[in-house]
Amino acid sequence: MHHILVERWSELLVLNRTVDTLCQGIGDLLMIEGGCGIGRTALLLELEQMARARQLAMCTARCSTLEADFSYGVMHQLLEPHLSTLAAGPTESARIAGELLEVMDSAEGASDVHVLNGMLWAIRRLAEQTPVILAVDDLNFCDASSLHVLAYVARRLKDWPVAIVGTLRLGEPVTTPPMLAALQEAGEWTVLRPAPLTAAGTGELVDGLLGPTPSSVVEEMHGLTAGNPMFLNAILRTSGGPHHEPVGAGLSAGSLERLVGTTVRTRLAHLPAGVPRVAETIALLEGETEGALIAEAAGIPEREGANGLAVLVGMGLLTDLALPTYVHPVVGNALRRLPEAVAPDRVHRRVSEALHRRNAPPTEVAGHLMRTGPVGTGWAVEALRAAATAAVGERRPAEAHALLQRALEEPLLQDARDEAQAELDCVELVTNPQGLLPRLRARLGTAQSAQSRVSTVLAYAQVLLRTHRTEEAAEALEDCRAGLTAIPPSRSRDTLLRHIDIAEAMAALLGSSGAAQIADLLAKLSDDGSGNTLHKVSLEALQAAMEGRTSAQTVVRALDRELAHNGQESPLMPYTVFTFLWADELEPVDRWCDAVLTGQPGMGSLPTTVIALALRATSQLEAGRLEGAERDARQALELLGGQEATDPVQSLVLAPLLNVLTELDRTDEAVALLMARGCAGALPELWPHTMVLAARGRLKGARGDTEGALADLTEAGRRMDSWGTANPAISRWRSEAAFMRNQLGDVAGALRLVEDELHAARLWGTPRAIGVALRAKGLILGDAEGLAALTEAVEVLRSGSARLETAYAEAGLGIVQRRRNNRRAARETLRQALALAQQLGAVRLAARVHAELLAAGGLPRRCEHFGAKSLTASEYRVALLAAVGRTNGSIARELFVTRRTVETHLTRAYRKLGIQGRSELGRVLQA
Repeated sequence: MHHILVERWSELLVLNRTVDTLCQGIGDLLMIEGGCGIGRTALLLELEQMARARQLAMCTARCSTLEADFSYGVMHQLLEPHLSTLAAGPTESARIAGELLEVMDSAEGASDVHVLNGMLWAIRRLAEQTPVILAVDDLNFCDASSLHVLAYVARRLKDWPVAIVGTLRLGEPVTTPPMLAALQEAGEWTVLRPAPLTAAGTGELVDGLLGPTPSSVVEEMHGLTAGNPMFLNAILRTSGGPHHEPVGAGLSAGSLERLVGTTVRTRLAHLPAGVPRVAETIALLEGETEGALIAEAAGIPEREGANGLAVLVGMGLLTDLALPTYVHPVVGNALRRLPEAVAPDRVHRRVSEALHRRNAPPTEVAGHLMRTGPVGTGWAVEALRAAATAAVGERRPAEAHALLQRALEEPLLQDARDEAQAELDCVELVTNPQGLLPRLRARLGTAQSAQSRVSTVLAYAQVLLRTHRTEEAAEALEDCRAGLTAIPPSRSRDTLLRHIDIAEAMAALLGSSGAAQIADLLAKLSDDGSGNTLHKVSLEALQAAMEGRTSAQTVVRALDRELAHNGQESPLMPYTVFTFLWADELEPVDRWCDAVLTGQPGMGSLPTTVIALALRATSQLEAGRLEGAERDARQALELLGGQEATDPVQSLVLAPLLNVLTELDRTDEAVALLMARGCAGALPELWPHTMVLAARGRLKGARGDTEGALADLTEAGRRMDSWGTANPAISRWRSEAAFMRNQLGDVAGALRLVEDELHAARLWGTPRAIGVALRAKGLILGDAEGLAALTEAVEVLRSGSARLETAYAEAGLGIVQRRRNNRRAARETLRQALALAQQLGAVRLAARVHAELLAAGGLPRRCEHFGAKSLTASEYRVALLAAVGRTNGSIARELFVTRRTVETHLTRAYRKLGIQGRSELGRVLQA
């Protein structure tokens, strides 16, 4: 066995069988497939040795891209020696052989039946003397005429001692795919696919050439070459030959790659200068840049680049011309390590310039600009900023941060620098607020334009707010407003004032949620002379929502009128979204959040993205979409990273996530989350922290810590009352605290809390707030009045969108019905509650209802599964088509089913997905 053929015993057995079969007069078809360097050619050489030892005729040919257009080029290599011998004689055979040689030498290369039969005749004449092996290496590049002949012969080899043995490069282009397919279909082929060497095989080969070698070096070589015999042999042979112990013992990853690079470079040295340049350029850009750009990246003419690519493919180094990639990572790594390699900065600069000229997406251009120094052009900054905006939209803040920092390295005009700096500030507001604070404070002490100063102050105020310095934030915004009002009125001044308005409203909301602060902001509106009625009405609506003394319907109508008056060009203010959320108007909430999260122009920055995720998580929780709520909240926390417990934005996210985990009965996970985020102890007196406090109280109640739960809920209520925030739609702390008081035996105190909440809920008038209060009252009373309250709660909640609360109300009604000995009604009500709880994935509620149903003497129906994964293949296919806007009729025609079948599948899909109609399919199926 040749020393290179390590771990090829099974392949050698097949080769021996082929030779034995030929010696018995039976033909064979054998294909050896694999990637570059795996040992296909080595197996052919081994077969040649076996054949010559048995005195078989071995006809060999090697295909090449340079000869792929030559008709009968491969057949000429296979048969020319034999035909030349025949043509030298005076017989009729000589005449036929001479004609065949003329055909193979002719430019036209006719492939009629006469020629095919002539080739078959020549092969059979040779086989009459001794068994024949036709061995063709690299069939990928075989000319079409020769493939035609081989396919023709392969179909007619029965009872003839002729074997066709070919090698095929897997994953590489084929010159004439139809003809190669015809050859592969011409008979029953035995296919060999040699595997890479194992670590043991690598050790055997290394020891055979270098002598005993440390196992660490063998492991390094195996990891570097991935068991590729060609690369391994190249390294070992360059290392100094057999038993060169010092080299073997001292090899490292770097030196091994340099050896491979030197080997490849040696193979490239005799070629035109453009080929090594192309090879090194591909090493830098491997798998990133299409072949058409390689010449520009290398700084050579296009024709020279194309020729270089063709040569590298012919050498077996590349696998793909469209997106040039080396056959093994070690080749690219090795070429990049060579000291004479092309300068990466220049290559990436040329590629970015070429991509810009071709109007490529900014992310592609920016990907190369990130690996260059400053290029000094405006388009580079635009590409980097656009790519950063895309990264923010896809929630990749670290990438956005790096892109904007790179943009600021460019020579910029002051206005452009200010804009890029403001965008970077917005990213750091989320990723590193503490580090940003001193830089912003220093920048405030420098001279700035009005727009730059507003951008700096807005970022500065947000950092102060997130670090629990609300008074400083308010002062900074107030000082900035004073400076703006001193400027003569203009459209640009009014725009900057609106930014301050929004920032002050969000500071008041996240700082305390106090209606008094909103009243102060409303008083200031008349001072700036801008006459912005949308902002005024939005603030009035926010104040009314906090106080809860005006009905939600009245507040929403006022907002709708003002929004209609201002037209579609006026998007919702961020704080207005909270008002809609508390008014149970989830559609505008989801619409605004989706606009922010899909990156619609002008819809916000990374901090706005985090707030949108938190709001959508809360909206999904209210609608009973627990899985989506958890996903949004966790994504927001991931964007925030590890922040301090005093960060109100973090608390804005934590509150809905804690409630979701409680509903999913993953309370241990919720407790661990509180500990990890520093929210298990005392929390600052800000509204978002107070929402976490209420959620923590509910969590403690679910875990059986009644007194701890009551303490947290009571403290949350104290804060809300001190701020004048009475609306139970913002926090239902009273009803939750009432349950805790009831469990501790304070029924009178529990009922006082419930009556207060019910009164406030009826003033606000939303189904969710009223239903929650009625449920609490009914469960605490437990008598006929309680039954009436629960019945009303179910009716009210079914009219709204709060499906989770509906399930809770149905469960409460069933529980009281059972306790009042109305078991039949209780069983039916509890079954409805159980089905809805299971559908929503509310594990904790479902377990409670299941136990109550058993106590009522009922057996739960078969527990159905819900969600996209529960859909059958047919239901999912129909739902997918409906989600993209297809009608029932068109779906029926496409799937060859009846319209009734489509309707049935959709009905089942709606029930399993927990939705009302096809307009919600897209959102749910993407979840």
